[in-house]
Order: sequence, then C-alpha cells, then structure tokens
Amino acid sequence: MSAPFDHVLLTRFSAVLHPDAPPPDEDWLYYRLGFFVDACLPSVLSQRSAQPFEWLVLLDDRCSHDFRADVEELAAGAFTPLWGHAPFRRNSFAEPVARRCVAPYLISTRIDSDDAMAVDFMGAVQAQYAEQERMFVNFPRGVQIDRSGAVYRADVLSSPFLSLIERRREGEAPLTVYAAKHARARGVAPLREVRAPAMWAQVLHGTNLSNITNGVRVHPRVVGERFRIDLGYDAGVTGVRLRRARVKHLGRLARLWAAHPGELTKAAEAAAWTLRGTHERPQQAGAPTLTDRVQEWERGMLTRFRRRP
Repeated sequence: MSAPFDHVLLTRFSAVLHPDAPPPDEDWLYYRLGFFVDACLPSVLSQRSAQPFEWLVLLDDRCSHDFRADVEELAAGAFTPLWGHAPFRRNSFAEPVARRCVAPYLISTRIDSDDAMAVDFMGAVQAQYAEQERMFVNFPRGVQIDRSGAVYRADVLSSPFLSLIERRREGEAPLTVYAAKHARARGVAPLREVRAPAMWAQVLHGTNLSNITNGVRVHPRVVGERFRIDLGYDAGVTGVRLRRARVKHLGRLARLWAAHPGELTKAAEAAAWTLRGTHERPQQAGAPTLTDRVQEWERGMLTRFRRRP
C-alpha cells in the first residue's frame, strides 16, 4: 500500500532573490558550504524514526566547476541539487516537487543551509499529519549557537523551520512551505504550534546578522542530547562559569530590550504561547500582533528622531 503522503525537505542555498543580482562569489559559497557541512548536512543525515523523505537543495549554476563538483560529491545519497539561475520565488520549488510527488498529501519542510534540526525533527513533523486540507506546523523551541560557541534558548513563533501539510489538488501545483514568509504563514493556512524540546538550531555568524540572541543562555548539554552536528560549541561552560555567563548575557538582553522594545515583546509573546502547549492558531491575514505594533512604533520614533534638525 502506498504512503498517504510524500515528504520533501527544501533548502535555498545560493539562488539569488532579484533578476539583476550577480551570482554569489566563490568565497561566500565556500564560507556557506562550511556551515552546511558542519551543521545542516549531518543533522539531516542523522534523522531517526521518520518515513523516507527527499531533500531538494536549490543552487545558482553560475559557479565554478570546482564548487559544483564539491556539491555533487556531497549530494551523493544525501540530497538532490537543483541547479539554475532564475531568481528565487515562492513557487520555485513547486514544479520540481510536483514532478517527484504523487501521494494525495504533501508535507514540505524548510531549513536554511546554515542551520540544523534535532535528530527526531522530521519524524515529529510527520506525526502531526492527520489528512489536513492545509496546515502549517511549527516547533517554537530551539537553540541558537553563536561564533563563540555559546548556546542560547530560542522560542520563535512561526519560525524559519516551518512545515506545510497540504492535500494535493488535481491539475494544480503544490503550494509548498515557501508559499508565505515564515512569519506571515497564518495568512495562508492555520498554524499548529507544537510543544516539544529544542527541535532546531540556528547558527549565528557574520553573514546572517538578521538573527540576534533574544533568549537566555542555557547549558550546552542540549546540543549533544538533541543534535548530531560537527559544529564546534563550548561544551565545557558549566557550573560557576555558566552562571556568570548567564548573568552577563542577561545584562546584554536588558540593554537590547531597552533599545528595541519590539524584541522584548517578541520574546514574551513566544514564551507565553509556548507555555500554552500544543495549540492551533487559525488562519488570519494581516492582523498585527503586539510585536508588530511595538515595532511599528519603534520605526515611527526612529523616523521622527532622524527628521529633527
């Protein structure tokens, strides 16, 4: 008997966002590939208790022969590279997914090329399947690992580690999880926030400065318990050293929240919803959250400040 769903994991590695954008340069490609090899790839290959899934990775084909050969070597038995140079769109994965998937339902999951998933992530996503017409699935709790090796707890509603369960419709391309920006997923379908231990890891480094640490520092044991990655982290900070590091980081958080109240409300909203346990948030487009309102106020204040003579 055939499986009721197909499951695909989707990653945009180096596809550009704008038609006139130049291809990524060689240094950036190999810098990014290092995180892919140390964090993303081993975490996906270590998945357990999950039904089979296919991993599609989108790459710009305007690269050197050596880089392409290195990717193809890594891909063997692990993922399928999709080479091209069209700018990335929300439906960029729709056609290649449609060609590969024939089951009546589709689960699509996204992961960035420099991040990682816990060993039971894909199985936990599949456990949420119940023939939903269309529903996003999110695990709010994860960790962040910065360049110093410090580990922080992170609670993120509608995070970049979303999955979409959808019923296939005859004659229509699948939506896939990229149908909406992750933070605005509820504009497309209901969102199920699932209570679970740390299910994902963001790696904070020089080229993803949009990610900041907005949670408390935690014991590094969570990385060894939940992830199989080759990325270095400070596993030796325990006891008094950890307590001192936590106090120091709380001071940084206080300064961040004072300067950017929207980050405080973002953390508070995520913590409050996470404490509620597993729950579904109905589809709702355009309704501003408390964080949206506070961040809009911040932008207004900054604009007025800049206009002062």
